[in-house]
Amino acid sequence: MNTSRLSLFIVIAILVTVIFSACEQENSILETVLPEDPRGKIVSYEHTGTYTPDNIDSILIELNSPTLSILAGDYTVDMYNIIYETIDGKGNPTVASGALAVPNTDQPRAWVSYQHGTSVRKENVPSKGSQEVLIGLIYSSYAGAVVSMPDYIGLGDSPGLHPYMHGKSEATASIDMIRAGKRLCGTLNKTLNDKLLILGYSQGGHATMALHKEVQENYSDELTITAAAPMAGPYDVSGYQADPFINPEIYPAPYYLPYLMFAYNEVYDMYPSPSDFLKSPYDVTLPPLFDGISGPGTINNAMPDVPNLIIKEDVLEDFKYNYDHVFRQALADNNLYDWLPEAPMHICHCTGDQHVLYENALVAYNSFTNKGKDDVALITPGSGGHDDCVLPCLLDAIIWFEEFYE
Repeated sequence: MNTSRLSLFIVIAILVTVIFSACEQENSILETVLPEDPRGKIVSYEHTGTYTPDNIDSILIELNSPTLSILAGDYTVDMYNIIYETIDGKGNPTVASGALAVPNTDQPRAWVSYQHGTSVRKENVPSKGSQEVLIGLIYSSYAGAVVSMPDYIGLGDSPGLHPYMHGKSEATASIDMIRAGKRLCGTLNKTLNDKLLILGYSQGGHATMALHKEVQENYSDELTITAAAPMAGPYDVSGYQADPFINPEIYPAPYYLPYLMFAYNEVYDMYPSPSDFLKSPYDVTLPPLFDGISGPGTINNAMPDVPNLIIKEDVLEDFKYNYDHVFRQALADNNLYDWLPEAPMHICHCTGDQHVLYENALVAYNSFTNKGKDDVALITPGSGGHDDCVLPCLLDAIIWFEEFYE
């Protein structure tokens, strides 16, 4: 979920500003024939910069982590922002945006789709130069792979409220970003192979699992997942991940709860008004804070440390004991463990994670192995918390993916 404090990729503000503001920029509209299905059609794209291995080495030096020396790259990378056509959480046409890292080789070694973590701010996404865009930039230079980084629906240049933790729209936004990126690579004369590697951390872990499932079940004639690395994701949304919201306990990121409730209420049409499920004054004070401008700190400061204290008592009691409750059904619709992945998978999670409980990984891993999957691994780097697991999980995925390039 919240990966805004990713210790791996925190760069001082002045460095990020210099890197991104110094890039040459250009806008253009692709002249393409509108297909029968416009999803993935490019509306516009922007070249945001060219980064040499020396540029990227400077970033790695600034990160000041000896472990990252293995990511020193050989490829110059061109960065692009893309706005493309897709569908929203209800299946209606809309647009979304994302960033694309393209290495300077005519034949990239693979396509990598990176799904980012929780953001309530529209600007805190890859296409707007968030810290997580550095993951795609560095990885593309290191691996010689194209890396697509969708912003998701409702973030970046996409209108409306982000349908937070809604698996279907996480997946379709990612799929259509891949389609748009492939169109752009076609104009750049890149010869692409069929290797598709996917990874993401926190909400990105949920989105990666959703993307894997959606591709396998509904897009197998177009895309095939080569390997997947969902990391620290809430795959049991209605079970273990719902516990902090049911129980009257302090939670490290209270804003997750209203974010989820507002998002699901919009997608599933559960209640006519926030006043139907939130206590006063939260029914009035919280909705304006999900404007795409306010950050998580601002929202947390407007909430109690025990997040379920914002919920009306009758709604909370009904949710606890009624498994047909509309919100519980919406949560269950976004569980991602009761299926059988066909591609190899590494599920990475630290046992001390209090944001996204480790049990989410256990539930998914046990479900898959009980169904007979033998090429799934549960990677447990240690007993650290949510932020502590970022670096070891990312490095596990990057090193493991090397097996699939040749």
